[in-house]
Amino acid sequence: MSLDPADWKLLSRRDQVDGALTLAAAEAGTEAQVVTVTIPRSDDAPSLGLLLDEIATSGDAGIVAVEGLVEGGNGEKATAPLLPGDALVAAAEEGKPTTGVSLEGLPFDSVVERLSSLSSAVGVVVSVKRLVRKPRATVTVRFPEAEGREDARMTLYQGANLRRAMLSSGVALNDPLARRFDAGVGTGDCGGEGTCCTCAVEVAKGLDALSEPSSQEVQMVAKRFPRWRLACKATLGPIEQDEEIVLKVQPRNWDGFYRDDEVDVDGEPLARDGKR
Repeated sequence: MSLDPADWKLLSRRDQVDGALTLAAAEAGTEAQVVTVTIPRSDDAPSLGLLLDEIATSGDAGIVAVEGLVEGGNGEKATAPLLPGDALVAAAEEGKPTTGVSLEGLPFDSVVERLSSLSSAVGVVVSVKRLVRKPRATVTVRFPEAEGREDARMTLYQGANLRRAMLSSGVALNDPLARRFDAGVGTGDCGGEGTCCTCAVEVAKGLDALSEPSSQEVQMVAKRFPRWRLACKATLGPIEQDEEIVLKVQPRNWDGFYRDDEVDVDGEPLARDGKR
């Protein structure tokens, strides 16, 4: 876990009229997960047993996080471990959710004041936000041999669209041999509408890590070439661990795709089943 304020960002909550803030992960590779624990307390041992640190503050806003636990204190008896870097977001008296107080986006003094408003004779339900590394896919993009280009590499997270990711990385997708599906004749980039096939890629590795193809995508490419996907429609699906994906762009242009009897004397592909 991290006590570095650069790992967090404070966002205005549009659903709140009182200017409340919400904590979010600053980097695309992490996400803030809510963890809720119960810390026992009593009249004889009223302390939470938490060492708190204000890792960021600006006016009425701040981030207060767990720095550590008091040895032998109540924090060590929580129903689940609290870790350094966990940012406090809410607390409530055990069994009394209506007594809850928000701690999210508040400076240290405000957090302490609100915690002190809770009865010290009962347990406290504490919610924190914890930064967790998101599973990711390492994507290798390979080009036709004739282009003589080195592989391109990208890192994608769940929900990322292949076409947008490749274009933002400078990868040229348009396949000059593709024919538009909607018109039946002619070529041209449809701009991500899923009608032109110019962004078709062959998934040499990691096909299961991508979203399921739509019926139109199956009809256009996957029925004939099961490992092909339209990059404009394919996204990185829900993954529970890091994945590796290898893509071949412009699959029609790779050596061996067309047989000798499917090209003319200049090596240009002839029509195949009515389509190039």
